[in-house]
Amino acid sequence: MTHLSQQKKVLESRFALIRAMRDWFGVAGFIEVDTPLLLRLPGQEPYLSSMPVNFFNEQNKEFTGYLHTSPEYAMKKLLAIGFKKIFSLGKVFRDQESFGGTHNPEFTMVEWYRANADFYSLMDDVENLCDFLQTKINQKQKIKFTRVHMRDLWREFIGINFNDYLEREPMLELCRKRGFNPNENESYEDLFYRIFLNEIEPKLIDRGGIILHHYPLAMAALSRPSATDIGYAERVEVYINGLEIANGFSELTDAVEQRRRLTEEQERRVDLGKDIFAIDEDFVEAVGLMPPSAGIALGVDRLIQVLLGCKNIDDVLVLPASKLF
Repeated sequence: MTHLSQQKKVLESRFALIRAMRDWFGVAGFIEVDTPLLLRLPGQEPYLSSMPVNFFNEQNKEFTGYLHTSPEYAMKKLLAIGFKKIFSLGKVFRDQESFGGTHNPEFTMVEWYRANADFYSLMDDVENLCDFLQTKINQKQKIKFTRVHMRDLWREFIGINFNDYLEREPMLELCRKRGFNPNENESYEDLFYRIFLNEIEPKLIDRGGIILHHYPLAMAALSRPSATDIGYAERVEVYINGLEIANGFSELTDAVEQRRRLTEEQERRVDLGKDIFAIDEDFVEAVGLMPPSAGIALGVDRLIQVLLGCKNIDDVLVLPASKLF
């Protein structure tokens, strides 16, 4: 009980901020949806691990499911049947996560989607939501957001024309030139993050809010290619004082391309020694039925941590894993 009693005021602010989030989405015309936490077929993101759960039915037959890492698949199925503006605010789970700092195996995420929109709408949403929340807690010095194209960020910090490094081989050579020792079989994403995490992200700590957009097409994840910036995808990530708080896309709506990417992710998971899962065919079908849409997932605990000036995510959680296990 010591942890809880010491954090009572922070937790009161947490609960008020979560209530305010729901208020903002309601006023903005979003419908709150609830989706299954327990799945048969989890997501296939190469660097995420789903938490397995074994359970039994009334006939004592055993099943294996997985706690979701995101409500994304289910929410896109809702978009495919005609929902337009939806959000989900609840718990998600990640296996093989650290305890404390900026991570917890169980955390709160708000994820939202807009039909007939693109990732610029998401950037507006993040700025407006954060402004609303800061007003609710009477924060006088509000976070100022700057929108930065990935190409401009690499020009500023690495001094290169990033257009020349959108393929694996040039990025491999760049890593070597900058003193890294990458393996020959590392993916483009691995090579990108060698430089980004060591030479760029630490320098964002004093930059306030950064909305980083247009990721390399090789790192498109579930986003669609940019129609105007060849070699880039309409993917956006949001940082506040160097801490990543959100990741979103102008969503891919090509079922054939979605299947190709999922197959590629399966292959990457094999390379990383992770479990692989069958492709969720309903999800692939839903992607092909969706209207042009945009969606983003925001880490609620991290945002609250930043807004309240807490150094450790444990400080804003009721009972973090470090206290439970």
